[in-house]
Amino acid sequence: MTVAQPGRRSWPRAAVLGTAVAVFAADRLVQAWVTAHLVVGASKEIVGRVLSLTLYENRGAAFSLFPGAEWLFVGVAVLVLAGGLAIVARRARLPSWTGAATGLVMGGAAGNLWDRLVSGRVVDYIHVQGFAVFNLADSAIVVGMAILLWEAWHRDHDVG
Repeated sequence: MTVAQPGRRSWPRAAVLGTAVAVFAADRLVQAWVTAHLVVGASKEIVGRVLSLTLYENRGAAFSLFPGAEWLFVGVAVLVLAGGLAIVARRARLPSWTGAATGLVMGGAAGNLWDRLVSGRVVDYIHVQGFAVFNLADSAIVVGMAILLWEAWHRDHDVG
C-alpha cells in the first residue's frame, strides 16, 4: 500500500469509509427492492435480454463456487474488513485510487458478510446474459481489487 505523497491527490479516512458505507447501503437497498418485487428465479429485464434483475440465492462464493463453505467466506470477509480498517487507521490519507479501491472492497465485503450472517446465503440479482448472476457487493470487490492490483503493478514497474 502506498502512502499519499504531497502534491498528489489523496483521500482522507472519512472518504474511504464513506465509500464503504455507500457501497454497503446501495447493495442493501437494491437487494431489498429485488427481494420485495421478485421471487427466486424470476427476472425483470433492464436492457433488453442483455441485462436483467434476477433473484438468485447463492450459498457459495462468486459464480456459486464452493457451496457449503459459508463460514470460510465469513472468515475471509472479516479479515478483509479488519485489514481495510487497519490500513485506514494507520494513515490519515491514502492515494486517491488506493482509497477508492479500499472503500469499494470493504463495502463489498461488508455487504456479502451481512447476507451470510443474517441469512446464511448471499442474494445475487444482477444478471448479465451469458455470464453470471452477481450483486453490487461482488462488483465493488472485483473493481476494487482490480484497481489495487493495477496500482501495485504500476508501483512495482515504475521506472520514473
